[in-house]
Amino acid sequence: MPLADRLTQLLALLIHANGNVVDKESIATSVWPEHAVSDGNLSQHMYMLRQLLAERATDRSYIVTVRGRGYRFVAPVTVVAPPAGDAPGELDEEGADRLIASAPELLHHYWRGSYLLEKRTASALASAAEQFEAALRIDREDVPALIGLARAHALQAEYWYAPGSYAFPKAKAAIVRALEIDPSSAEARATLGNILLFCDWNWVDAEREIEIAMRLNPRSASVYVQATWFYLCRGGAEKLLRQLRRSLFVEPSSPPLQLFIARTFLHGGEYGRAIDAFTNLIESGPDFSIARRHRAQAFILNGQPAEALADLLLLPQDRAEDLALRLPMLGRAYADCGDLERGDAIYRSLLELSRTEYIVGFNLATVAVGLGRLEEALEHLEAAHKRREPALLMLRSLPWFAPIAQRSRYKALLRAIWPEDRLVA
Repeated sequence: MPLADRLTQLLALLIHANGNVVDKESIATSVWPEHAVSDGNLSQHMYMLRQLLAERATDRSYIVTVRGRGYRFVAPVTVVAPPAGDAPGELDEEGADRLIASAPELLHHYWRGSYLLEKRTASALASAAEQFEAALRIDREDVPALIGLARAHALQAEYWYAPGSYAFPKAKAAIVRALEIDPSSAEARATLGNILLFCDWNWVDAEREIEIAMRLNPRSASVYVQATWFYLCRGGAEKLLRQLRRSLFVEPSSPPLQLFIARTFLHGGEYGRAIDAFTNLIESGPDFSIARRHRAQAFILNGQPAEALADLLLLPQDRAEDLALRLPMLGRAYADCGDLERGDAIYRSLLELSRTEYIVGFNLATVAVGLGRLEEALEHLEAAHKRREPALLMLRSLPWFAPIAQRSRYKALLRAIWPEDRLVA
């Protein structure tokens, strides 16, 4: 299996430690001797190495994290001489040509795409899609790249960077092709379940795909993530959700997984725990600054709008990020702080921008409720329903709309999204 240089150095360093802990400083100076390296970058490389070893979040048969110290390689290692006449790494001419010509370049694009995918920003998701497309130009039947491409497009809609009508068809085309090639791929099944959920609101088929994925690979962290999203949105499965979260929480293997766990606290109403978890990620380095925008939401929902303002004003200004969440959250935070003038100015600016830019109605409604414009909030949510915005699946897990929750029009929206026979008291 071809390895990138730094991953090769990292694996060799851990193996040569003979089971002893290798501290983070030793890893940084050995693998990155001429550069400063953040904990986030180190964690990402460790995550990629664990993926190559087929380790999952609950499986530590190779690499164990020693909290506060570093890492150690725990699998038994035996040094053996190669068979006579068989030099290490020797390939036949055809195999060597194929490896040099295609595999390293394909892996480079796939790894780069996977790294960008986890950053979740608008520019990173667009770049991730480009990397997966580059991998597919090398091998158009590479299933991991097809899954990555599907996720990149789907996340652009789920994070409110692009309309679902634009992003989801691309995601569906990629994941359907992946399943044509490998119907037994658990990750592809789970990704299809996610798309059926957020694009079609097809609860029955989405749950079927999620359950198939969990049977195919009951140890997959990525499958657990998709399953957790499904049951968070559907509601009424608290025991199962706790089991899924425990499975993910046993020594989470990467900052993206830690970010997801923090978001489960947010959607579960555990705002204090969410704030603490997001804070740990923010303090680990700049690679996951997106944690700050999620923490701002947790602060507002926890009745701490002033702290949310501090987070939102520290985020770098980026047009796509501003329209997707930062500006709507700023408007709501100002409103909750009692500064209705600034909140209203942001709201009116967003309304004007929505004439030519993509801004989800869910966010406009969030600001409108904060400003006391309850009828306008309902109108925004109803318009969002006509567009089938993925954000509406968060109506029951993020209580932005408590002031209108008892209105008949709001209840009608809930019934339209969660049919009566699937509502859980």
